[in-house]
Amino acid sequence: DVDQFEENGIVVDVDPLIINQNLVYIEQWTSNELDISTLSSPYRTIACSKDSWPAMTSNNHFLLIDQYPNLCLYDKQLTLLKEYPWEYDPIPDMCWSSTLNSFIIITGKNGVFLMNENLTSLECIQPIEKKQWLSCTCSDSTLFLTTNESGSNIFQFNLLSAFHFMKQWKSPQSCNYDKLINNIAYNNETLALMIENRTNDKKRIELRSSATFDPLWSTTFNATYGFAPWKNRVCVLKHNEWLVINHNNSHLLHVSKDGHIKTKRSYEPTVNNAVLLGTNILAIKTADNVNCYRI
Repeated sequence: DVDQFEENGIVVDVDPLIINQNLVYIEQWTSNELDISTLSSPYRTIACSKDSWPAMTSNNHFLLIDQYPNLCLYDKQLTLLKEYPWEYDPIPDMCWSSTLNSFIIITGKNGVFLMNENLTSLECIQPIEKKQWLSCTCSDSTLFLTTNESGSNIFQFNLLSAFHFMKQWKSPQSCNYDKLINNIAYNNETLALMIENRTNDKKRIELRSSATFDPLWSTTFNATYGFAPWKNRVCVLKHNEWLVINHNNSHLLHVSKDGHIKTKRSYEPTVNNAVLLGTNILAIKTADNVNCYRI
């Protein structure tokens, strides 16, 4: 009974727990935070045609590079999978649409094109009129295009309804009349704008809400004025951060999610573009090569 248990106690025979050390693995935690100041030598370099424009884009699986006279598709092992002869005018920018599972390619004279992931189908997007397009980016539902002119305009088209025109942002809402939007990039319901001042040696990266276009923050930096706005870029990084490509001074600027410049470094040879391939490969394009780094 209970009184007997309280008086004599209970004897429990338990075998010792033996842990096989070979089955135990404790992973060391690292922040995986990018530090562009410590970029080592690239683990892979892809030679580029000197006649190529800096256009380059990626998704989680493939890297698409303008390699005049072809568009070249590489996998994550950076193996060349396919070449597609490009017969139109130069490409200032291109982007990936996960909604359409296709690349979007813009030109300055021949309009905007849709190309499937395997580079087997190319079609001109007829609802979008031909303009001097300079930059493009996509959200899940919207294509954003900017024009190559002072006081650049930003156009929105609906990806879910055959590129139906949605809205046009004009100067001064887009940028002031003496400024030019070099590049636009979407990430997590925000738009990053690379804006060049044509009257002084200043550029800025500006973050806005993609829904309302309200400004969230702006960061200004010194940059020599140049005549190739398509070579000044902003690249989406992990953790809602950004990499600014300042071509004229050949600098890389790592910008935090709240607009602070974390790191600035020079890059040789002169940098033209950069994209993130998947989550751990940073591809940096120069006039002669695409240099790939594990990050």
